[in-house]
Amino acid sequence: MNGLVELLGLVISDYISRDAEEEYVRVAYTGPSTLVFLEDEYVELVRGAEYNLPRWIAQILVDKGYVKVLEESVDAVTISRLLFNESRSRGLVKFEKLKGYFYSRVKNTISHLLKQYKSAGNIEEIKKISDTLTALTSNTRGLYKVRLGKMLSLLSVQELPPEVLGNLSEEEKHLYNAVRTLLEILNKRVFEV
Repeated sequence: MNGLVELLGLVISDYISRDAEEEYVRVAYTGPSTLVFLEDEYVELVRGAEYNLPRWIAQILVDKGYVKVLEESVDAVTISRLLFNESRSRGLVKFEKLKGYFYSRVKNTISHLLKQYKSAGNIEEIKKISDTLTALTSNTRGLYKVRLGKMLSLLSVQELPPEVLGNLSEEEKHLYNAVRTLLEILNKRVFEV
């Protein structure tokens, strides 16, 4: 039985990762004019213009130095502030708003910091990046635990209020819906007489 649940978890997490890569982000294009295939047509990207592109295409263009992503960054200070606010409202049905695939963006930030860490030139830079990574990962785990506790306490509620659902990240919405569906099936098939 545990193997089946693990497999389900892997399938859901792969789906979330793929979905996060398809999320559109706003970018400023600074490279040479080029054509990109988006949703059944080619779009010409022109220097100086802004576009909404799927995250995976934006990342390729970032790696080439052709675009700058215009979404707010997820850094250690942001995570720390979110953790503080979430901890203050522990036990309440109140969530800070997390936009889009928040945890996937945190993971991307961590990957970027790890690349910087590997190419760091001096010990001060390594220490600074290491401290940032430690704070970011620690506070993200804390944030996730607090929010997960709140979500689990809401599983017995018939419907989540729209303002609560709107403040969850996309990953949290998928998690909440998956656990809720699993519990509904178990309740109907196993526990109800």
